[in-house]
Amino acid sequence: MAFATKLFRIAILNNYYKSNNVQNDFDIEPTFSTASWMVQRRVRMLGHSDGIELIWLSQDYDHPLELFKKKAEGIILSFMMILKNNQALNLSELDAGYPTGEVYYLSNRYGNSDLLHNKPFISRSDLVKIQEVEHYPTQSGCNVFAMIDIDLTHWVDLLSKQKEPLFTKPILYKIKIQNRATFWRYYLVDTKKRLSGLLTILCKEDGSYFSAVKASTKLPNTYYAESKMPMELCDQYDRSFSLCELDKSTKQNKTIVLEKLPYPTYDSLKKDKVNKKKLYSDIVVYV
Repeated sequence: MAFATKLFRIAILNNYYKSNNVQNDFDIEPTFSTASWMVQRRVRMLGHSDGIELIWLSQDYDHPLELFKKKAEGIILSFMMILKNNQALNLSELDAGYPTGEVYYLSNRYGNSDLLHNKPFISRSDLVKIQEVEHYPTQSGCNVFAMIDIDLTHWVDLLSKQKEPLFTKPILYKIKIQNRATFWRYYLVDTKKRLSGLLTILCKEDGSYFSAVKASTKLPNTYYAESKMPMELCDQYDRSFSLCELDKSTKQNKTIVLEKLPYPTYDSLKKDKVNKKKLYSDIVVYV
């Protein structure tokens, strides 16, 4: 009979995916040297929807983890995080580092933290020069998004700090990705000349999200409004917006012109002409 002991998991948590349809836009693969070490010691890698898990094909030992710790001293396991969906760079606050000779470097060197980066989300502070990563693959065409090092010495330390050593839980290492926030711009094309009066965009009764709806001076029969602050992109929103016409005299009584305006798509990002770091999501609506 075969026995398997769970060692640790690496999970990628992307804030863009709010629905139950969670996707993983990355693959995680061991480097050649790590894969060789795993084969020699009967360590296997299992795939999960959000990442990977390492298990040891142990025999029926009384304390298999204690035995494995002796094999772990001074060992660093290295993995490649490979981008498999290029659109992930639009929906997240990330840029590919390898075109500029950099790579995200993630590791479990942050003490008691279960995060593999030094801020709440993976960020530019995790970028290092590719030549600084000794085990970065050198074969052509290998565009590695991030390198992950798991120092098993730190892994053992984290295991030993669990409150119930007799019921040790496998370590879960997390890679958290922040979803991108952009300024939303609605362009309302008045095809039937229905729009008039004082227009506003409301979330229920709340008008604080968008500036006033104005007539465009460049586009005929078109009105526009921009969000007052960047708003996060995600695959399922917990709020909706409506185009409303307010009573000119009271500026309160409203008539809903369009209910549930469409949300932006992550592939329609535009940079501001002056401030290149300012991103817009344009949504065109035909009324």
